[in-house]
Amino acid sequence: MNGFTEQILTEQRRLQRLIDLTSPFENTSPEGVLLLQKRGDNTYCYLRQRGKGRKPHKSYLGKPDSEAARDFVRERFVAEKRSRLLQNQGLLSELMAKYQDYSYGAVMDSLPQSFRGIALEDFNDKRYEELKRWANADFPRNTAPFPDSEIYAQNGERVRSKGECLYANTLLDAGIPFRYDSILTIADDYGNTKNVSPDFHIRCFDYSHVIIEHLGRLFDKGYAINFGEKCYWYLQAGFILGRNFFVTSDDLHGGTDSRAIHRVVAEVQRQFFGY
Repeated sequence: MNGFTEQILTEQRRLQRLIDLTSPFENTSPEGVLLLQKRGDNTYCYLRQRGKGRKPHKSYLGKPDSEAARDFVRERFVAEKRSRLLQNQGLLSELMAKYQDYSYGAVMDSLPQSFRGIALEDFNDKRYEELKRWANADFPRNTAPFPDSEIYAQNGERVRSKGECLYANTLLDAGIPFRYDSILTIADDYGNTKNVSPDFHIRCFDYSHVIIEHLGRLFDKGYAINFGEKCYWYLQAGFILGRNFFVTSDDLHGGTDSRAIHRVVAEVQRQFFGY
């Protein structure tokens, strides 16, 4: 719940900043209808309004790039945007006023005193608690040295790259427990075994598993060849690209597309919770 309410509060703060930016336009919403008329190759803008006698009259604003036409469109647009911002702010305020804290402490505080000596657990989703225990248990980890740069996710986990940090934080925000840099020992059909370390290993509610790899050095031929070999071993363990094995990478200049990471996490979240 805390994550949800914090998101609402963050959105309320963002809305308020935008409302403040539009405050100079609070009472400037122009009345009337913008008309466009074409004559030959030119387009002309007119403002049609109702006069004192309620009969409509039309005034010339200029061509579409004229200051008067642009001011009319800008003021009408900002007024409409401000109206929507205010409506959304009101809806979120109403939601926050009615939304009830369902944490253990809040629920227990609402019950009679006699209940507090009997209910000794939080009644959380037991399967979810099991998955969190699995993710936080001791497990064999990749022993390769970390790079000189120190990068930490929001839970304090040290990671090897900015892309992995984005993944860790996005998974945490989505409520998905994970093992980072764990070692999987995989055997193929010929009896060969290999230790491989996916960046993120996730166990889902239905007992299926998902792995994620973020590649930071595909420009290095040896690194790319090594990853191709890892794909072979992952396939032996039932991890299929695009199904339960997801990959993103940096570009040639080390750029990381957070949008791609969010898309992967959205799909992993669907598989993790099963909806």
